[in-house]
Amino acid sequence: MIRKQFRPFNFLIIFALLFLLVSFLIAVFVNNKATRIKLPTIDGRPIQLKTKAASALVVNFKSGQVIAEKNPNKKLAIASTSKLLTAYLVLKAIHEGKLSWNKKIKANQEIYQLSKNPDLMNVTLYKNGSYTIRQLMNSTLLISTNATGILLGDAVSGNQTKFAELMNKTAASFGIPKSEFKFYNAVGISNSYLGSGKLKGVSDQAENLASSKALATIAYRLFTDYPEVIKIIQQPELNFYDSNKKTSFKSATTLNTFNSEISKMKMKFIAAKNGASKKAGSVMLGLTDKLGNNQQYLSIVMNGSSYDDPLPTWNLTAKIVQQAAKEGRNVVLKKGSSITGADKLTLQKTELYQVPLKTASKLVFWLQKGSKAVSADPFPYDKKLSEIKSGQVFYGRINNFKNFNYLYGVKGPEKIKLQATKSTKVTNDWIIRYWRWLIH
Repeated sequence: MIRKQFRPFNFLIIFALLFLLVSFLIAVFVNNKATRIKLPTIDGRPIQLKTKAASALVVNFKSGQVIAEKNPNKKLAIASTSKLLTAYLVLKAIHEGKLSWNKKIKANQEIYQLSKNPDLMNVTLYKNGSYTIRQLMNSTLLISTNATGILLGDAVSGNQTKFAELMNKTAASFGIPKSEFKFYNAVGISNSYLGSGKLKGVSDQAENLASSKALATIAYRLFTDYPEVIKIIQQPELNFYDSNKKTSFKSATTLNTFNSEISKMKMKFIAAKNGASKKAGSVMLGLTDKLGNNQQYLSIVMNGSSYDDPLPTWNLTAKIVQQAAKEGRNVVLKKGSSITGADKLTLQKTELYQVPLKTASKLVFWLQKGSKAVSADPFPYDKKLSEIKSGQVFYGRINNFKNFNYLYGVKGPEKIKLQATKSTKVTNDWIIRYWRWLIH
């Protein structure tokens, strides 16, 4: 039997061929898994307010982030702050062409009697008198009159039963849980005041209810969807002119009175809406002008004092803004910043195809303390992507945010928008891809 001689040269050739085959397959078909980097947790937990008020809330108006709270989900009577949702629906109808500012609405006998009720805030209307939508809106928002607000609701839906249905449907469309609101009429008065127009099968004592987070969401949508309402609220006084009797009623506005009351706090509100009833106590919602930190805040206090003594509630509405601004900080990540873990998109295993990614817009968030360095999940390899253009947008997910709280319907920054900073085209030539892998 002839024994074969071992030839090292042949073995090396076989080994080299196997190496080339395996490395070629790896280079062309197998891609490294992107490494996930997670920096220390950024805790966005809101300040827990310690106050005698039944509920309170402070929101960063730019981002919709809740930064301070007490019982934010507790459903309470909201009295005349209900008129913010009424204003939203009137403005929506105007924008849709269903109403116009100059459209006149007639006051019937019941509305006339309601406007004379001494228990409610009102301007006296005249029986069968006609009033424009603009007049009714001004009076309802500037000094919180009730008969005018009822007329606005009727102008939109025909009666209070239908308008209440629309209010509840709209609140739900904002993403507010149904457990946190219930509306019975346009202005927040007890059902019994509506006479023949009151809701059937509902207690006479029923009043509009909402949580502070629900009410803040409604105000946020009003001020962002229809910012012109802020100019309406900012009018220096109400001048309600009745063309039927050629009489005029003048009054200081809620906003001006509110700002005068808190003038020592070196803070100015650009919109405000108050409410009061025995059930609700005193309620105040306000939107600040930009403060020294260049931020605006939406502040709410519910049942902060008795219904006939609103000043403690008004002062508390400003004080909790000061507390939130003092105890926390706003972090601003400028447009064009790199995010740890998502700073590049790798298309092939070469530097040539690692496309740098930068933030496509400014990222703003609030926190009390701790780390502020943001990290995001990496972008996986995508074989379908063959060409990337500079400015092309990708969406990543921040992975180190915790306990961030936003108004209903407002998307937090967990999803981050990034864009490519250069263009590149992926080659499909296997030989070239293999060569680049070898020299990489």
